Order: sequence, then C-alpha cells, then structure tokens
Amino acid sequence: MIRVSQGSPVVFLVVGFFAVCTAQPAEIASLSVERDKGRIYISADIVIAAPRSDVFAALSDYDRFSELSDRYVESRFTEPAEDGTPRIYTVVEGCILFFCRKVKRHARLELNENESLVTIAEPENSDLEYGREEWLLESVPDGTRILYTHVMDPDFWVPPVIGIWAIRRALNNDALTSARRVEKMALEGATPGPDSIP
Repeated sequence: MIRVSQGSPVVFLVVGFFAVCTAQPAEIASLSVERDKGRIYISADIVIAAPRSDVFAALSDYDRFSELSDRYVESRFTEPAEDGTPRIYTVVEGCILFFCRKVKRHARLELNENESLVTIAEPENSDLEYGREEWLLESVPDGTRILYTHVMDPDFWVPPVIGIWAIRRALNNDALTSARRVEKMALEGATPGPDSIP
C-alpha cells in the first residue's frame, strides 16, 4: 500500500529521484512525501526481489543510473573529490502541466559496501540549495529491504497549485517501469562504476 501525505509541487523530482526503487514484485510497505517551508521530504520502506550485493551494485553504478528511469536525461561519475570521495552528475527532466524543467545535480557519493549509499548535493554546482539522498540496505528472506530517504530544497520557483493527486499519478505511472529496471539490473549482476569508487 502506498501512503502519500501532504503533496509536493516538484512531482518530477520526487519521481525522478525515487522511482528507481519502487515496483512489483517489490513490496512497498510505506511511502511518504511531505513538504515543509519549501523543503521536500521523501521516505519509503521497500523490498526488492534481488540479493543485497546486486541491488547495491545497481544503485551505485552512476554510469548506468539513467537507465533506471526515463526521467533521467544523464548520469555519470565525475572527478572525485580531493579526499577521494566519488562524485556524480545527474540531470532529471520533467513537466508539471505547463511547467517544464531540467534539474542538474553535482553530488558526493558516500558508499558503505552493500549497506548504504548517500548522495550529498553540492549547492554551488546544482539546482538544489540542499539535497541529501540515502539508501539503507538489509537482507531479508524475499531479497533486499531498502529504507530510502531524500530531503531536498530546490533553488528555483515551482508552481504552487499541484497537489497530492499529481504526485500519486506520477508515481503510479512511472514507478513500475523504473523498479523493474533496477531489479533487472541487479539480477543481471550490475557492477559498480569506474575506478573512482573505492
């Protein structure tokens, strides 16, 4: 059962950043989307029918990440940070009624092998004033449980008239296809990206 609370107007951001994690035969225990003073909060509890190590490999391969959702125009690894932390670049594109936007993001990618992935947006190089995305993975009898959270604060104006119905509609339309892709990639044994990953 999907539960959505307090709609956010940035529907394509919600779907673009999150849809890669949800679908059948995956079980969605909960999904929450909230907005508070312009900041968007997303959380979910999902089970995907694939081994944890393979789900981790699929989600950490940003050279192929754009294959997981049609809303991703581009994804790739960039030069690592001075301390060796991998860095990524993504472009998400979508339209809400008449309002269309490409959202660019440069971010640090912090990896804890087979356990967690965290991306932290670089505001000076992104269309986000703040962005932190996290996947926590744990093995369960049916595959892999994903505890997902994403907090973001876009640095651009968005239409204020879009409500919960738009978020629910977007998730229903896009989530199944996207999750089938991440599950397929995981079951194929996706490998992490370039040498920038330790």
